[in-house]
Amino acid sequence: MADRLSELPDDVLLSILKRVDLRDAIRTAILAKRWRHLPAALPDIVLDVLSFRKKQDDDHQDGFTFTSRLSREARANLAVAHAAKAILARRSGEHAIDRLLVRFYLRAESIGIVRSVDDAIASGRARFREAAFDVRGEKRALECTGRDTLANGRRLASLVGGCPRAFAGLTRLRVESVTLRGSNDVANVLAACENLEILSLHSCDASAGSNVAALEMEHPRLVRLDVDACDFETVDLKWLPRLVQVSNNIWFPSRTLPPLVFGHVPQLRTVILSTVGTVNYRTLKLSELLVNATGIRTLQMIFESEKIWFQPESPKHLAPLLRNLRIACLDKIHKECDLIWTMFVLEAAPLLKELRISVTEHSCGGLAAADVMRKLLYCKKNNIEWHIDSDFKHYNLLLVTVVGFEIKDKFVKLIKRLAHAAVNLEDIHLEDEVKCENCQYYPTTWYPSTDKERELTRRLINEERSSPIRINIK
Repeated sequence: MADRLSELPDDVLLSILKRVDLRDAIRTAILAKRWRHLPAALPDIVLDVLSFRKKQDDDHQDGFTFTSRLSREARANLAVAHAAKAILARRSGEHAIDRLLVRFYLRAESIGIVRSVDDAIASGRARFREAAFDVRGEKRALECTGRDTLANGRRLASLVGGCPRAFAGLTRLRVESVTLRGSNDVANVLAACENLEILSLHSCDASAGSNVAALEMEHPRLVRLDVDACDFETVDLKWLPRLVQVSNNIWFPSRTLPPLVFGHVPQLRTVILSTVGTVNYRTLKLSELLVNATGIRTLQMIFESEKIWFQPESPKHLAPLLRNLRIACLDKIHKECDLIWTMFVLEAAPLLKELRISVTEHSCGGLAAADVMRKLLYCKKNNIEWHIDSDFKHYNLLLVTVVGFEIKDKFVKLIKRLAHAAVNLEDIHLEDEVKCENCQYYPTTWYPSTDKERELTRRLINEERSSPIRINIK
């Protein structure tokens, strides 16, 4: 069978190798001389340290034997370094690589990984249409100490300085568990990654005494920025002329600064904000937060089943800022909260076409599991009083989705008010709360699960309308 396969032309064999893990493709090339040149010709190269990682008691990795003194992270990093050198050294440069993804740990071995990419670019053996690095500490983010993240930061700075061509070719970069020791660290990474389009920062921070309280972002090509669980007082989008989407998730509260500051972002269309509001979180005002972000089309705010961390405001203050908004998502509102206040977005956004509201009482964050920490940090769920004129009309809203819907007065009241106000509303989607993929929490709800309950729900919502709205109950 192996001999028959080897008789096939290269394009057919490449088609076969595309469907297997790169690690297996390399092993195949080692075992069969006919296949030896093929891994280097693959259009997509994914070198993922997670797929190379083995159990600590496994002393074999891709035909090499390591002593048990090496951790599985070290063995995996060495395997990635070996694979990168083996594949990229054999590239001819005749065909560009469609996609390169390299995920590795910030350890001593990482210089060999990045240098292989750098050398391949310098020699002309490799050209990339898309190239991504995913760099992370060898410990999980929650296990990293300050000393760990400082060491990761020094190593990243060394890689950027020592392999400039590799970073200049990147279109995507994800960095995890790194301490930035000053504003120069940020500027140097951004300057080195001159073709960068997507940047993700996860569990990064500033060293004590540094001047990175505000993470200042300037880049001519960056299209998307994701900041997740990073300890910066604010993220200042100072000059990002091509930025389309930004997200800031689980930010640390500041007494004076908002989580995002919008500078020159003329192409910005999507803003995503998500955090667990505790007693330390000051209530934000969208009229202050969204200054200079008047072009946004999609706004998502996620409350993680805790405090509503912003204050709805009158259309007088918000309408100039939300005049272009088309999609609004208010997600993970706690079940104890009233819901009528969510209609503030209709008053402030006359061009809104889609509104999504999701409700839950579940939070699987680390603090949620500790009762003592909840008492100290989490506050009582706040009900927001909001009055909307009974004669208010909205003419562009077409779709309303409510996730976590239950046959209860506050849900039915909200849907009826929305249906009354949105004169051109076409569809309402009512969905049950879904199982949490992180902790396998499965909700117990009063979702209309029988035909009788579904029909009753439709009648309650449409009873005062001359033309019934389509109500989709999954």
